[in-house]
Amino acid sequence: MNVPLSGKRPTTILVVENEVSNRILVERVLSTRGYRCLSASNGREALAILDDEPVDLILTDLSMPVLDGYRTTQLIRARSHLAHVPIVAVTAFPLADEGEAARQMGCTEYLTKPFKPRQLLEVVERLLPQI
Repeated sequence: MNVPLSGKRPTTILVVENEVSNRILVERVLSTRGYRCLSASNGREALAILDDEPVDLILTDLSMPVLDGYRTTQLIRARSHLAHVPIVAVTAFPLADEGEAARQMGCTEYLTKPFKPRQLLEVVERLLPQI
């Protein structure tokens, strides 16, 4: 469980995904490990949440309406108080150089769909500091 005994807030992950079924699946996998999940269906919603809520990690789909994951990542990285937050780019349509492009935009890691729950958890647990 990722709820610290010291009374601190639980480890919080922002899931930015426009497909409801994908978002629900990711949240279920993460919640089994005790992570608190916040969700947004596009980059604009994600930025609004980040104005009000502290998060420890962000999972963002790259292909979304309104504001895609690339631009969302750039705007997140432009906020100095979020510079340390790991961002995992997620996509169902991987291109040969997309992982590198995502990293150049400021993503920490890149994950392609479909992925197994174990793969998601491995990435998340590797990027989050141990409590």
